[in-house]
Formats: sequence, structure tokens, C-alpha cells
Amino acid sequence: MKINKETKKLAEDLGLSEVDAFIMELKSKLYIKCSKLIKSSKLSHEQIAKHIGTSRSRINRISNMGENSVSIEILLKLIAVLEGKAAIKIAA
Repeated sequence: MKINKETKKLAEDLGLSEVDAFIMELKSKLYIKCSKLIKSSKLSHEQIAKHIGTSRSRINRISNMGENSVSIEILLKLIAVLEGKAAIKIAA
């Protein structure tokens, strides 16, 4: 699994495993993508929230990179709704 040097170093400093570092980096990339998609969407924050089953204020916080407890599941739902397709492809 490929992890950038900064994430790997941060995980080591925090005493986290390589798997935790991978998840941390994945979540960060998904979060950034969601923020960009929300900002460029023609849907209102209220409409996006309804589609994924969360609050408008949470969508607003994600858009502004101010939400620190968002799950990967919510991020994937956001991407799926805003792109109209599967959020990720997993290759074995």
C-alpha cells in the first residue's frame, strides 16, 4: 500500500500502524474531493443533505473543511450523489 511520506511520518509520530496511516490518507483525499464537489454542485446544501441522510449544517462544515468527525461512509455517499456514480473502484 502506498502512503505519502508526510502521512507515514505523522502516523509513526502518533504510534499508528501503516494501515491506520493508509486510512488517514484515504479519508483526507476523500474529504478534499467532497469539499470541492459540494462547492461546485448546483444542488443546495439542504438538497445534498437529504440525499445522503445528514444535516445541512454538516454539509456546510464539510464544504468549508471544518468537520472533523465525518465518516468514510458519509464521504463516499457524498461523492456517489454528487458525481452520480460509484465513488471508488477497488482493484484486486
